[in-house]
Amino acid sequence: MSKHLVPVKPQAWNAHACPKCGAAGPRANELLFPGVHVLGDYTCLHCGFGFLADLPVGFAVDHGIAIGKDDGTMYDSGGAEPWVTQPLMNAYRSPSDEEVRIERRVLRACKRVVVLNTLDFLYGHVLLKLWNAQYYLDFHPDLGLVIIMPRSFEWLVPKGTAEVWLVDQKLGKAHGWYRSIDRQVKAFLTDFDEVHLGKGYAHPDKSKVDIERFTGVKPFDITAFSSAPRHITFVLREDRLWFRTSLHKFKYRALVKMGMKGIARWYFLADQQRLAMTAFSRIRSVYPDARATIVGLGDKRSVPAGVEDLRTRTMNVETELCWCRAYARSQVVVGVHGSNMLLPTAFAAGCVEVLPYDRYGNIVQDVAVRYNDVMQLFLYRFVDEFASSREIARQATSMFKDFTVFYRNNRINIP
Repeated sequence: MSKHLVPVKPQAWNAHACPKCGAAGPRANELLFPGVHVLGDYTCLHCGFGFLADLPVGFAVDHGIAIGKDDGTMYDSGGAEPWVTQPLMNAYRSPSDEEVRIERRVLRACKRVVVLNTLDFLYGHVLLKLWNAQYYLDFHPDLGLVIIMPRSFEWLVPKGTAEVWLVDQKLGKAHGWYRSIDRQVKAFLTDFDEVHLGKGYAHPDKSKVDIERFTGVKPFDITAFSSAPRHITFVLREDRLWFRTSLHKFKYRALVKMGMKGIARWYFLADQQRLAMTAFSRIRSVYPDARATIVGLGDKRSVPAGVEDLRTRTMNVETELCWCRAYARSQVVVGVHGSNMLLPTAFAAGCVEVLPYDRYGNIVQDVAVRYNDVMQLFLYRFVDEFASSREIARQATSMFKDFTVFYRNNRINIP
C-alpha cells in the first residue's frame, strides 16, 4: 500500500508507540474526527495506558502528538509547532456541542475510498491540502476520492471526485473539537468496506498541480510570454499591507493600538494603492501597451487608464473565476507574501512578491511554483518588505525585456 495512505478500515492504523512505556502496536479502539485533526483512540497492550494520538495526516504527518486519556497530558514526539499543538489541546479540553452541518454529496458510489480532510483555520492551508486531491485521483484510481472541505471551497472540487462532504463552518472556527463533526463523519464511514486517509500534505509539490482540473481555467502559457499582451495583476490585501518604509509600518501599528484603526486604514490603504499604481506607471513608461488588474477583498477605488479594478467584499464563484482569468492572462502578479498569492501564481507566468522580514521562514510556501528548472529563478522574484515602486517596476520590466533570451538559453538551446 502507498506510503501516502493511512488505512483506518477494516484494519485500523496502529503504528504508534505508547507515549508512556514506548511499547509498539497498541490496540486501536476507534477513530476520532473532531475537525482539523484526525486521531485514534488506543490502549497500550504492555502497560494498559489509554491515549489518543494524531494520525499522520495534514500537519501531523511528521510531528503528531498523543494525549493521555486519564489526565489529559500532552506527549509530543518532538518538533510539533505550538500553533498546531496549543489549539488542539485547548479544543480537546473544551469540546464543543455546536451542531455543524455537513452536506454529503455522492457523485460516484464507491465502497473503497480515500478520504482527504482539508479542514483548517487558514485559507492557504485548506487550498494546499486540497491540491493533494490530484495525486489520489491519478495514482489511486481504484479508490474513490472523498473530500471533506469547507463549503466555500466547493467550486474547486476536481472532476473525478467520488464524494464531497461540505462543512458549513467559518474557517476561523475550525480549530475546535466538534462532537457533531465526529458523529457525522463516523456515520458516513460506515457505508464503506475499505477506508484510507489521504495524508494531505501541507506542502505538496505545486509544480505538479494542474490548476485547470480544479478551476476549469487554463493557466498562462509560458511559451506566449513575449507574444501575449503585457498584463500585470496586483493583489492588494487590506489585512497585510505593503508599506513604504519601516516608519510607515510603525505609524500604522501605533494608530491601530491607539484605537484609530479607521484613520490608519484610510491613509495606508490609499498609500498602498499609490505604491502599486506608481509601479504600474513606471512599467508603462517602458511598455506603454501594458495593462493591469487589481484584485483583493476590499473596496474599488479610482484607478488610472489601463487598469481594471476587480476588488470586492462579496465573494462568489463567478468572482473567484473572474479573478482566476485575470491571473491566467498575467505574465506577472505582484503582491505581499501570503496565501493570497497561491492562486495567482498557480495561473500567472511569474510573480514579484513583497516579503516581510518575519516571513523569511515561510518563503515560497505561498507560491505555486510551476517550473522545475532555472525558470524558477527568473520568474519568481522576492523583494524587500519596504521595496519601492521603482524596485517592483524594475523587476517586472526586466522580466518582460529579458524573457526571450533567457527562455531560449535555458529551455531551447540545451542538450
